[in-house]
Amino acid sequence: MAKQESPATRRTQAAGMKRILRASDKEELIEELMSTRIGIFREIWRLLLFSAQVGLKAKKREPLRAVETGKGIDQATFGNSASWPGILYLMGLTETGDSGVLASSPEGEDLRVQLFQEYANGGLSVIKDFFSGRTIDLDGVLALIELDQASVIELSTPDMDLSI
Repeated sequence: MAKQESPATRRTQAAGMKRILRASDKEELIEELMSTRIGIFREIWRLLLFSAQVGLKAKKREPLRAVETGKGIDQATFGNSASWPGILYLMGLTETGDSGVLASSPEGEDLRVQLFQEYANGGLSVIKDFFSGRTIDLDGVLALIELDQASVIELSTPDMDLSI
């Protein structure tokens, strides 16, 4: 006879059990960005959170083609960021436009994690392209952020002719 699980146990298992993977082809970039020489991203979860937001901003999702499952990150690692679950939910909601992605179910979690992984991978590609032909260092990362902020300012400045 199958063992009955309580709703609380099912909820715990449905939320956050899937490991976060990253593409093997970005490993060199990841190691460089996490190096002590740069000193920004000391934990992989911070880098992936940053790159996922870069990917989302650039509207760039890239499926993971090759991964090393042994390098998957437990979602509990992201627990150091209070915004972690909210970021996953918002990415899922903005991507699908369907509140079903918010469901505490294995399918909902699979989709949210997939979207996060693909946006992180896309963001790493954007970062890689930005640094092609230039040294990866703190000034470069700051330039990437400033470039992104400048584009936001340009987009938010209305193009109005106020002459009478």
